[in-house]
Amino acid sequence: MIWAQDRNGILGAGGNMLWHVPADFKHFKATTMSHPIVMGRKSWQSIGSRPLPGRTNIVITSNPSFEAGGAIVCPSLQAALHKARQCPGGEQIWITGGGQVYTAALDLAEELVVTKLDLDVSDKIAQWPAAVYAPRIGPEFVLDQSRSDSSWREASGDARWKVEIYRRLHGEQ
Repeated sequence: MIWAQDRNGILGAGGNMLWHVPADFKHFKATTMSHPIVMGRKSWQSIGSRPLPGRTNIVITSNPSFEAGGAIVCPSLQAALHKARQCPGGEQIWITGGGQVYTAALDLAEELVVTKLDLDVSDKIAQWPAAVYAPRIGPEFVLDQSRSDSSWREASGDARWKVEIYRRLHGEQ
């Protein structure tokens, strides 16, 4: 799973990303390139209803008549993951949002790639219908300090940023 969040865990609101951090966009692209990405319908619509190039795009929706040009449409997370495993690069599947999909996929995830933004967008969410928050990272995940940033990266666009990578524990505590 991969996402970016502000200091309060906000991912976005009203189908909008509330910041512009170009360096994190590049990081997202480099991380997900050549691997399937799985997202919900609202996330698909928030990226302009067009596929991100260089990756198989899979959209989850319960609407059987929904069409997503250039993407594969699946009725459930399980169906999307099954399809993703069959795609080029399917040994690494990236869940890219939104909030409902992150919550549903968290129990299945082995790795979380989280961009933390040195930014507070809580003042912006009042104008949107509902803020979307990152899932809570529980004790079943541990920060992989060897692969995570120990300090903030230089500001890009709206904020300084850092990447934290969490891996699932499998009884090795």
